[in-house]
Parts: sequence; C-alpha cells; structure tokens
Amino acid sequence: MQDPLPKVGVEQVQVGMFVSLDMPWLDHPFLVNSFRISSEKQLRALRELGLHRIAYDPARSAVGPREWGSALPAPPPSASGTDDGFRIEAKRQGATRMAEQRELIRSCEKAYGECVDSTRNLIADLLREPAAATALAGAMVGELASTFLDDPGATVMLIASRKRDDATHQHALNVMILTMILAKGLGLKREVFEAAGMGALLHDIGAKRINPIVLRTKERSRPEESLYRMHCEYGLQIVGKHVASPVCAIIREHHECVDGSGFPAGRKGADINPLARMVAIANRYDNLCNPHSLAEALTPAEALSQMYARESAHFDAFMLSTFIKELGIYPPGSFVRLSTGSIAIVVAVTRGNTLKPTVLVYEPGVPRRAALVLSLADSGEVTIDAVLKPRALPREVVDYLNPRMNLAYFAQRAHG
Repeated sequence: MQDPLPKVGVEQVQVGMFVSLDMPWLDHPFLVNSFRISSEKQLRALRELGLHRIAYDPARSAVGPREWGSALPAPPPSASGTDDGFRIEAKRQGATRMAEQRELIRSCEKAYGECVDSTRNLIADLLREPAAATALAGAMVGELASTFLDDPGATVMLIASRKRDDATHQHALNVMILTMILAKGLGLKREVFEAAGMGALLHDIGAKRINPIVLRTKERSRPEESLYRMHCEYGLQIVGKHVASPVCAIIREHHECVDGSGFPAGRKGADINPLARMVAIANRYDNLCNPHSLAEALTPAEALSQMYARESAHFDAFMLSTFIKELGIYPPGSFVRLSTGSIAIVVAVTRGNTLKPTVLVYEPGVPRRAALVLSLADSGEVTIDAVLKPRALPREVVDYLNPRMNLAYFAQRAHG
C-alpha cells in the first residue's frame, strides 16, 4: 500500500511542485487531479480553490515547498474566475464523453471475453469437425475484417483481460488483429485481407498436437525442438483440406525468416509467402509482449525496438516498417508520462492519429473503475513527454494501470 503523500499549506505551494487534489474532479478547473504546476496562472487558480492544505509528491516535484513566511510573488492580472468557470463547464460537458469512453472500454472487454470463448470453442471444434469449424472461423474473420475495412476510424483497444489460462486463444486473437493492422497499412484488398486474418487465427492450430510442456519450455532439447517445429505440418494436416492455399502457406511458413534462418524449410526472402511474412511479424511482436513467463515480457516500445534494431534481418523490411508505423510511437499498453507530470497507460489508438492516443491516468485517490480516460486528440493542452518502463515504476502504479500484465487487443468500430 502506498504511503499517504505529505501535505503543505497552500501558501507553500509553488511552480514545479507535483500536487494531488483531494476533491471531486468536476469541482476544479484542472484537467487531472494530480499534476505538476507549470505556471503562475495555474498556481493562482489553485489558491483560489479555497483549500488550506494540499498534498504533494516530493518524488515527482522539481522543487520543494516554499518556506513559511517568505513573500509570495505578485499574482498576474486576473479577470476574476471567468476562465476557470469556463474550464469547469467544459469539463462537465466532457464528463459525458468520458463516461461513454469508460463504457466503451467495458463493452470491449466483455466482447473480447466472448471472442476468447468463441476462439477456444472454435479451436476445439477444428480438431473434431474441421470443415464446419473453418466455415465458422471464416465468419469471425470476415466480421473483424469489416471493422477494419469499412470504418476508417476503427480504434485498436487495449483489453484488461485476466484470462491467463486462455493465453493460447488470446495469442491467436492478438496475432489476427495485429496482422489485420498490418494488412490495413499495406492496403490489401478484402479477399487477401481476410486470407491473412484467417491464416493468423489458425497459424498455431498444429500446436494442439504437441505436449504443452514442450511448448512452454524455453531451452528445448534437440528432440523437443524437432517436435515443436512439427506444429506447422500438423496444422496443415488438421485444416489444410478446408482452407485456401494462402492460408495453408501461412500455417506452413509463419516461422520462416527472410534471411533463411527460420523453419521448417529455411526459405529466404521472396520464396516465403507474403502473407506468411506478415504473420511472422505479428506473431513475434505478440510473443515478445506476452511470453510464457511474464517476467520476461517487453513493453510494446521495447518489442518494436528489438525487432527493428536486432532482428530486422528476419523480417520483410517494408512490412516491418509499415507495422511500426501503424502501431505508432505509443502502441496500446505503453506506459507514458504526460506533460502534466501524471503517469498513464495508452488504452486506444486510432489510425491516422497515433501521436494522440487515448490514455488511462493514474490517480491514487480514484478507484480504477472511475479513473480518468483522456483522449489526447480532444485535449490539445496535454501531450506525452516520455515512454516509461513499467519495471521502473512503483508496483502500485503498474497494478492500477495494468492489473493483468498481459497485452490483449480488440478492434472497435467508431460508428455503430
């Protein structure tokens, strides 16, 4: 449990201090409850709230409290509280949009849970009745493809899923959505788009024939590695007769590398099916962010950096650069520091506006279910200052912003 923040008299507060207001969000003119004071104008507005004492965070403050009895600087000219009143009214109007955004996140989490359940049932059915199950898979892929292709404002949401026991099915969903993000960036036509999504959803179906212990083992023996590599062939045996040839190519070749270092055939460059090259990128990214051991998980920014700086020889260069561009500088799941000094996590990114994502803000005095969900596209005064590593943050901050520590994604239409 986090220790309570120290409090100082309002006369001691000065520019550069990180303060936390213990009052309803709609009763003050500031965008967030906790922030670093950046101007004398903000300081004046703070003093006009009528508070006697204010909590502050020494660790996030650039300066300490003013000494008692020191002369206060002359406040800048003020036209009464008109500006603050206007800002509070604007916040009241924005509160409805924020409530809608919270409800959208909750509905996406519910829909995602249903998709995970459907994927689990689908994969089980594929092993028993592959013909019927692949038809159902095609319908699922087609619906998601329509979200991306028919709605330019479709948003990729970060989902707070706690279903660690469903990691295999989450991986299939994640790789499908990530592949579709790349397919959208590449401008693929619907038929090819859906084939890429279908192959991504089914890419690891052959792993169902392999002992889970072998799948989770990081350092496999030679026989174990040979068995693991058979999952590509097993996948073709399960669904190969029921899916189109591009889907078969993805299942067979999603572990091939452009430099020839992959498996099962050591194909190189253009000899690897283009859709398989796409799924290879999405698959690697999700495995870096969601490994079997959460202690080894990379942040989205770290995963993209590793793929670009250290593993680029494995991937199609143009596809990798497109993937990075589409996810943006701040992919969903990124921990960031805002220009207010607050810490937040990126929960949604809209194509074409990746520099201004939607974030969930850490407010220690506010329950997470009521946390501030801030669209930076609608808040011109707030920007992202830096990307943070969760390992460097206090445990309570990480638990508040990302209680599941497992990155899962869902695509949400902007309209209807």
